[in-house]
Amino acid sequence: MITAGINSRKPLVSIVIPVYNGANYLRQAIESALGQTWENCEILVVNDGSDDGGDTEQAALEFKDRIRYFRKENGGVASALNYGIQRMQGEYFSWLSHDDWYYPDKIEKEIGAVLNSGNPAALVQAEYEFYDQDTGFKTQTHFLDYYEEGQITNSVFSVLQLQLHACSALIHKSHFARVGLFDENLQTIQDIDMWFRLFRGQDSIFLPNVLHVVREHRQAGSCTIPCYYEETRKEYGKLIRMLDDQEIRRVFGDTGVFLGRMAGFIKSYGGGRELAEVEERIRRLPALEDEEYRAEEFWGRLAALSKGQARKVVIFGSGQYGIRVKYDLESRLVKPAYFVDNNRKKHGQMIDGILCSPVEVLADEQEEALVIVAMRNCREASAQMEKLGIPYYVERQKLDPLFLRSPLALSRKDLWLG
Repeated sequence: MITAGINSRKPLVSIVIPVYNGANYLRQAIESALGQTWENCEILVVNDGSDDGGDTEQAALEFKDRIRYFRKENGGVASALNYGIQRMQGEYFSWLSHDDWYYPDKIEKEIGAVLNSGNPAALVQAEYEFYDQDTGFKTQTHFLDYYEEGQITNSVFSVLQLQLHACSALIHKSHFARVGLFDENLQTIQDIDMWFRLFRGQDSIFLPNVLHVVREHRQAGSCTIPCYYEETRKEYGKLIRMLDDQEIRRVFGDTGVFLGRMAGFIKSYGGGRELAEVEERIRRLPALEDEEYRAEEFWGRLAALSKGQARKVVIFGSGQYGIRVKYDLESRLVKPAYFVDNNRKKHGQMIDGILCSPVEVLADEQEEALVIVAMRNCREASAQMEKLGIPYYVERQKLDPLFLRSPLALSRKDLWLG
């Protein structure tokens, strides 16, 4: 509910939908934008040179004068977003990917939060959920279950903790004058680059409401654009170089913990020079005076997840999330026994130095193993653990608070650094 006074005004919000060959999902995105309970919205659909025989254009033109439709030469998502920003008439910008959709109160709740804050330029972020196009499963984020609100809203914490989704945010137009527009040289990670610039040094508002749905499907740019992995490594390497130790401690609390988390992330994208650079920075860090005590506290908390029964740690999921969890564990002197995975092609392979086995081997482990489910969507995997009767398992997100407050084993870094 928006209160009287300053909050009684009704600023215009511009919802910008960039699209390229997206006729299959575009209608749902537009309908969700038109269905907002905040009535003072304009919808700009920017067709980034689609070459699908006019299907994308036809899907957009079905909405006639209910939207503002533009067609431009193909230049990438960043160029389409900039095109829309330069033509928007609203005071606020909200990005909607053509394959995602908003819940009806997305804009109203975010505008209400901004206006009630007394700061018209306040940045907003919110919870969201993933929708798996193949299975139909929805998985909500629960960031407030794992992080304190003060962490989430502190500068670039949520950007570099990989939790802020660009389409769940609301941005006052003045910020583009402050930091510039999207970098059109980036093909896949223009959102992280922009949101780093927008949120750096700023406090933001975080809403506990799920306001936006992220559709996961096989045609997404992260799956189809060849340079995605390389571009991601380079971008994160650049962003990490921009942060000195003082800023890292102010935002993340501990330089080593942050650099370890980023090293694991970069390693999951192939490593390379960027990983070597971050690990060299870790090598230069001194050990903390209370490292041994805090390491024992970490091991104790990890053991408590199996009531002290498990004798080994197994990671369920040998993809990117599994590799990140493995790095988090090994940098605290916990060596996972092996990966398990449902992908038969990985069975019997050594992945990042440890064996990958079928999930069914866990049936013989029973109370011997603590299983860490390391996937983006852990719902199905957790159900599989229940079906197999595995008593001790934990989803990776629930370990994040433990990792964030547990220092790296810097006194013994030669044991785990590459």
